[in-house]
Amino acid sequence: MDEKSAISLIEQMIRDTKEEIRSNGFYFLVWGWLVFAAALANYYLLEYTAYVYHSLPWGIAIPAGIILTFVRSFYDRKNTVVRAKSFVDTILKRTIIAFSISMFLVCLTMPAGSQWKAFYPTLMVIYAIWLYLSGSILRFKPLVFGAYMNWLAAAIGYLWVDHGIHLLLIAFAVLGGFIIPGTLLEKRYQKYVQGT
Repeated sequence: MDEKSAISLIEQMIRDTKEEIRSNGFYFLVWGWLVFAAALANYYLLEYTAYVYHSLPWGIAIPAGIILTFVRSFYDRKNTVVRAKSFVDTILKRTIIAFSISMFLVCLTMPAGSQWKAFYPTLMVIYAIWLYLSGSILRFKPLVFGAYMNWLAAAIGYLWVDHGIHLLLIAFAVLGGFIIPGTLLEKRYQKYVQGT
C-alpha cells in the first residue's frame, strides 16, 4: 500500500467513525426521550390520578423504542457502504449486547420476583455502566458524566424507597445520561461531518 492509499484509508476510517458517533446520538435521543416521557407520565398517573394502569406509558414507550430502533438499524445497514470493522466497532457492539441482555434480564425477572423496590435503581446502574463504557470508548465526556449521574440517582433510589421518587430519578438520569449527550453528539455531527 502506498502513502496516498494509506492516507485515503485513514480518512475513510475517520469519516466512518464520525458517522457511527452520529448514529449513536440518534439512539441515545430516541431512548432518552421515550424513557423520560414514560417515567414522567407514569409519575403523573400514579401521583395525581386514580388510574389503575399507571404504568401504561411504559407499555407504549418500550414497543415504540424497539420499533424505531429496528427501523433505524435496518435503514443504517441498507445505506452503509461495506467497510472493515474497527476495534471500536467491535467493542461498542459487544457493549450494546451486554447492556441489552442485562436490561432484558432485569426487566423480565425483577417484576416476576416481586423486586419492584430495587427495579428502577438497578436499571440506572445498568444505564451507567453502558454510558461509562460508551463514553470512554468514544472519548465523549458527556456520556461519562451521564454515567455518574445515573450512579448517583441509583444510589439515592436504593436509599429512598419510593416508587414515585424512583420515576423522577430515572427521568433525571436519562435527561443527563441520554438526552443531553445525544443532543451534543448530534451537534458534533452537524459541525464535523456535515460542516455546518
